[in-house]
Amino acid sequence: MNEVLLSLSFAYVFLASLLLLTLIFSRLAWILKAGLIVVVLVFYWMSYEGWKESQGWPTYSDLPDRFLLHFAVIEEPDEETGLEGNIYIWLSDLKNLELAEQPRAYRLEYTQEIHGKVSEALREIQNGSLQLGIINPQSELPAIESKKKRSGQKYLGLEFVKLPDPALPEK
Repeated sequence: MNEVLLSLSFAYVFLASLLLLTLIFSRLAWILKAGLIVVVLVFYWMSYEGWKESQGWPTYSDLPDRFLLHFAVIEEPDEETGLEGNIYIWLSDLKNLELAEQPRAYRLEYTQEIHGKVSEALREIQNGSLQLGIINPQSELPAIESKKKRSGQKYLGLEFVKLPDPALPEK
């Protein structure tokens, strides 16, 4: 937890304690007092979640259709500790074929298929070949695979290809 989140937490605890002191000595109905306490707690939770999104923690939102892969970390599932596997990807969105201003971290559920594709893309990056990620939603899937997709697997059409060399202007 960084300093900003810690200071925000202290600020909300201070405001919640002021609210509690005010409610203790006021003559409002108890149902209204309970409602105000719940509202303060909900706002605290909402702001905490919002700050996590803005502080660079991996997002659960969908991957962009085209992106430049920078790096990835793969956490394999571990049955002994009960750890669910995750794949963390750091990428830049290529909306309108232009790089986003800053890279973003994404978190994906672990599957062996995505693990293999990401591992291969990381090997290519280490060899000096930039990797372009493409999500192809029209990839043909057999009936068994489509059932997997409905159970939570979103990125069956994920592919990594070598980033083409830039076109140089004519002399």
